[in-house]
Amino acid sequence: MDWNSARQHCKERNWKWSLALIEQAEKEMKELEDKVKRYEDQQKAYRLYNSCNY
Repeated sequence: MDWNSARQHCKERNWKWSLALIEQAEKEMKELEDKVKRYEDQQKAYRLYNSCNY
């Protein structure tokens, strides 16, 4: 189930606590995705740097 489907499901049932939980989980996932992207970019930069030094 994606975020929007889960959010709609909770709105239909008036589950406010679940909506808050979904918002928090979505925020944490976004932060983790951003962190992974930074690490991947950093790893590419290191590989490029190392390949230029040989």
